[in-house]
Amino acid sequence: MTGLLNPDVDVDAKALRMLENDLLAWFVTTARDGTPRAVPVWFLWHDGRVIVMSEPQTGKVAAVRRGAPVLMHLQAGGPFGDDVVILHGTAEIDARSTAEWLAEHHDAYLGKYAEAIDDYGVPLDDIAVKFSTIIVFSPGRIQAW
Repeated sequence: MTGLLNPDVDVDAKALRMLENDLLAWFVTTARDGTPRAVPVWFLWHDGRVIVMSEPQTGKVAAVRRGAPVLMHLQAGGPFGDDVVILHGTAEIDARSTAEWLAEHHDAYLGKYAEAIDDYGVPLDDIAVKFSTIIVFSPGRIQAW
C-alpha cells in the first residue's frame, strides 16, 4: 500500500479490492501532438504501484519514455457504474524485461490472470516475450467513490 489508501476507510478498502482484483484498467496519456489516448491494459497492483506489461513499440511506451502525463482508471463497477478509482501519478519504464520481472511475480500475475491467459490461448512465458516492456505507474493521488 502507498499510504494513499487506508484499508480501514470503506471507500479506500473498496478501491484496494478493485486494484487487487479488477482485470482491466485504462492507461491514459497523450500522443506527441497532444491528442488524448486511452487504452485498456491488464495490470498488477504491487507495493502501491500499478505494473503493466506492454509491447515495446506502443504509443503508451513512447509516451512514458518522453515523460507525457499519465492517468489510470479502473472500469466503473457497481450496479450503476458508481465504483470509481482514478489514479494520478507518474510512470516509468522498468529496466528489467518482462521475463525478469515475472521471475519474481509469476505466481501473483498468473493467479490474477490465469483464466484470461487461458482464453487468450498463449502461455504466460510467450506473452512475456511479446509484451516485453514493463511500465511502472506510481500514483501520487487516488480518487475513489
